[in-house]
Amino acid sequence: MVVPARRASTRLPNKLLLEESGQPLLAHTLQRCLAAKLPHQVIAAVDDPALADAARNAGAEAILTDPELPSGTDRMWAAAEQFPDAEFLVNVQGDEAEIEADAIDAVCQALLDGADAVTLSAPLSAEAFDDPAAVKVVTNLEGRALYFSRAPIPHPHNAPGKPPRLHVGVYGYRRKTLQSFASWAPTPLERTESLEQLRLLEHGVALRVLEWSRAFAGIDTRSDYDAFLERRRTLDSPQL
Repeated sequence: MVVPARRASTRLPNKLLLEESGQPLLAHTLQRCLAAKLPHQVIAAVDDPALADAARNAGAEAILTDPELPSGTDRMWAAAEQFPDAEFLVNVQGDEAEIEADAIDAVCQALLDGADAVTLSAPLSAEAFDDPAAVKVVTNLEGRALYFSRAPIPHPHNAPGKPPRLHVGVYGYRRKTLQSFASWAPTPLERTESLEQLRLLEHGVALRVLEWSRAFAGIDTRSDYDAFLERRRTLDSPQL
């Protein structure tokens, strides 16, 4: 599996190297990935030597990739090209410090069961329905993605209906699918929504969406990081 990690971060500078928890944020993500049972390797695809050092200190492998690559998936393919025998590849973003190992294994198992591309969804809270930062996904009756959007979808014209779910940005690909993705230019809907997974749908790729029971809190802002630190303090505090 590949963990794309880039040094630049607009909303929280150098977030993957923040270490107020006792180790860099990237190390937390990699350790969660290393706890999964099905991946054969955990590789950090980084754009900076400091991130490479953090990855190796966490017990993962590290590969330096071009800082100008446009997306995490492109960075993932750059790393995958150095491992030509890897038939299945899983992508976990470097700021997913609370990803569950079982969720990673579920994505891996779906690939082993024949899926070309896989991602995760979780229940969507009512307050997140109108939040453009919360990416919504709707699926067909067989659990394949129909559309992803930052907008509230579907419009609740009739109730009760099928509610959308929150997209969780963990992906699994067969090698040929990832290679095709990396060869395609950004597509119109992808550019409109700023959601790279729409590139797959616009090219007709069947993207299976696994339903997970809960979301994982990715870290984008200082408040996200502070909340992560507080959750860790709560877990580490002795219970009376």
